[in-house]
Amino acid sequence: MKLNSVRSQLVVACSLIFFGLLVSLSISYYALYKLTFAGDRVFYGKHLSEVAAEIRQELLERQDAKSVEFCTQDGLKLSGFLITRKDATVNAVMCHGYQGRKEFMYALIDLFPDWNILLFDFRAHGQSEGTITSIGYHEYKDVIAAVNFMKKTFNADADTKNSTVVLGISMGGAATLKAAELEPNLADALIIDSTYAVLSDMMLKGFSVKSGLPYYPFFPLIKQMYRYLANFDINSMNPQESVKVIKKPIFFIHSCNDNFISPIDTLQLYANAKNKKSKLWIGPPCRHGWLHCYQKETYQRKVLKFVATVVTSRCSS
Repeated sequence: MKLNSVRSQLVVACSLIFFGLLVSLSISYYALYKLTFAGDRVFYGKHLSEVAAEIRQELLERQDAKSVEFCTQDGLKLSGFLITRKDATVNAVMCHGYQGRKEFMYALIDLFPDWNILLFDFRAHGQSEGTITSIGYHEYKDVIAAVNFMKKTFNADADTKNSTVVLGISMGGAATLKAAELEPNLADALIIDSTYAVLSDMMLKGFSVKSGLPYYPFFPLIKQMYRYLANFDINSMNPQESVKVIKKPIFFIHSCNDNFISPIDTLQLYANAKNKKSKLWIGPPCRHGWLHCYQKETYQRKVLKFVATVVTSRCSS
């Protein structure tokens, strides 16, 4: 009788452990699914795809804009919009944030009327190919592809004096820093807006706030699943280390009360910048990554002033 009782208790215990593990795996996978697959979330009462389609139509009606496509080194086709200006002195690539789209960068077009501008969708976003986002890690390949497309389009002539600038917001900024770390001559200057310093820290904060779940066992499970599904280690995406080896000037931008990514992250990035021409602007209160919309004139003035030093030095060399 005692032996049967012990066996019954073991069966119950094993069942509970199995059930708990199954629940943990299910919850972790659901959280990972929400992170890695850029969904069509609702934006001001409309789905992102609907809003993007409306903006896309406006862009297609512009005389200076055309739809373009280009491929990454790992074979994904990316969708973009190319804005061409007469007598432009700067070729700029604009990199959107996580779950964003190229169309949501349209406000930057008129802020910089003397620039050639490329807006594009990262992999697994908008009209580009791909199914999984790695929140910056693999997206560096997209940044490199976009910059190479711009250089091939405008700087094929060796006498061309145009400077190349990359502006990245949030995830786009992190991907840009990794691209610049691996490709030292990626651009003449970088503009990094509202970007995280360490991906694992940012993800942990978001996971804790949004899910309310404990660290163990959920977050370690998510990290392992991410390694399997997206083919990278979350801990290896570390923009604050990338900055240490970048020699080009960087302009760091962040709102003082960003509730998604703390401005402390940008302070950490700026502290690690090596080029003495690098600048920092901690702007007024604003929703994450929207200073270019809510502080248009200031944003424009500060960015143009920063880029002017790069353009001048490049043209005089």
